Amino acid sequence: VYDTAGRIRKGPAPENMAVPVFKFISDTKILIG
Repeated sequence: VYDTAGRIRKGPAPENMAVPVFKFISDTKILIG
C-alpha cells in the first residue's frame, strides 16, 4: 500500500511504481505527462 507521496506504508513494496513519460524542457524545468 502506498501513500499519496508514493511511500510504501505496509509490508514490502509489491512492485516498482511506474515512471511517467517526461521531457527536460530547460535546465530547470521538466515536462511530465
